[in-house]
Amino acid sequence: ASRVPQPSHNSETMRSSKASKLLGDDEPPPPPRNESRLFEPVKTDNKNTKTSDEQARIEGICRDMLEYYPSPSYVQLFRTVHSSYLIKGLRRLPRGYSSLDASRPWILFWILHAIELLGFLDSPPPEAEIKAIHSFLTKCQAPTGGFGGGPGQRAHLAPTYAAVMSLVILGDERGYKLVDRKKMYEFLMRVKVKKGLLRGGFAVTEGGEVDTRGTYTSLAVASILNIITPELIEGVAEFIGRNQTYEGGIGAEPGNEAHGGYSYCGLAALCIINRTDAVDLDALLRWTVQRQMSLEGGFQGRTNKLVDSCYSWWVGGIFPLLQPLLNPVKASSTKESISNDKKTDGSLDFKSRMGIALFNPQKLQEYILMCCQMESGGLCDKPGKSQDFYHTCYSLSGLSMAQHQVESDGKGGMEDTEVVGGKRNELRRTDPIYNAAPKTLAKAMKYFKSLQKPYDSKSSSSNFVSSKPT
Repeated sequence: ASRVPQPSHNSETMRSSKASKLLGDDEPPPPPRNESRLFEPVKTDNKNTKTSDEQARIEGICRDMLEYYPSPSYVQLFRTVHSSYLIKGLRRLPRGYSSLDASRPWILFWILHAIELLGFLDSPPPEAEIKAIHSFLTKCQAPTGGFGGGPGQRAHLAPTYAAVMSLVILGDERGYKLVDRKKMYEFLMRVKVKKGLLRGGFAVTEGGEVDTRGTYTSLAVASILNIITPELIEGVAEFIGRNQTYEGGIGAEPGNEAHGGYSYCGLAALCIINRTDAVDLDALLRWTVQRQMSLEGGFQGRTNKLVDSCYSWWVGGIFPLLQPLLNPVKASSTKESISNDKKTDGSLDFKSRMGIALFNPQKLQEYILMCCQMESGGLCDKPGKSQDFYHTCYSLSGLSMAQHQVESDGKGGMEDTEVVGGKRNELRRTDPIYNAAPKTLAKAMKYFKSLQKPYDSKSSSSNFVSSKPT
């Protein structure tokens, strides 16, 4: 019972329509929730499997939790409780996280970004916290470039991305200057694959696996730090194109199954280098829209898998990347096409060309808020699972994305997607390519843009400027 979020209600808000009429209330109660499925369930031909049985079980639990609320308007985001859970983890991790000793910058990013989305980083954190984070990440930076999963560990693209994004979120120039851009570029070039079937991809670490995730994290870091060169991105688009499957989604490497995380990483990487022509966007859209679960409203990461709140971002985050590409305006590049819709506050607005939303944002919000919140703080994968920082981060990222969609008003115009539960539940916006607040991201990119870029291998690198603006 403690896993079911309790709606805030009283005798007034719980009145039935009949009671309201008899008592002469000015405002009728909110309309009942829409209990219909998004589409018909998959037919099993009465041949049940372990997978179909588990799907039916999860649907039953989610149905009970979704129907617990008389209306979606009663649901509340446990903003303060989640913030307390996150801040506590920033200072001391539970014992169970010892198995993630090689992912410590990731944990830092998950916590910081979640706090950012909740609005608790609108003002800078205490100076002591900033210095502690800077000190920790300095110890994680490898002598030969990039960041490891912890102090003294070898460089790896995943924690490198997490470390850089953590510094971006903090928005402190002292943190920007911690990054050795020259050695970072050398590290990225060492893990870049230059021949064979995987040519154009990036190994996650020297001698490690080559996949779409490593390619995205390397390009995200390089584009933020202003160290992208033609040599660095050579063959990248073709590598990602080879990873698109017959289903339409993108896998880790050629021949792998389409997967939500890799599909997001692949498309975001192509947006960074303005090469979205390398994949079949219509096929990717078809695969992506099929990942929203009919009853639950959340997303699955692969065909015939269960709902998982982290895919609220890894799959849901594909839509704001696809929408401007499927309804293009004149622009010199893909990134400019997306950037042209920047509002004055630095956030993204796709109203001018989106048409209708490509998925059901209300259903996604209901799944996250009604089925995944924990009263003790944090969000979980699905009902029955425990909360963790990873699912808290990406549930909230997906929730933010869903809240800032627009859709048809049924009268030929457009209107903002309803924030389930009202404005009290609204999160800060997040950038669709990098998954960070637009303002802090713009500040970091402006700083690094003022620094000299590295030369390619055909030129001298002796004049490379590592940290001081020109």
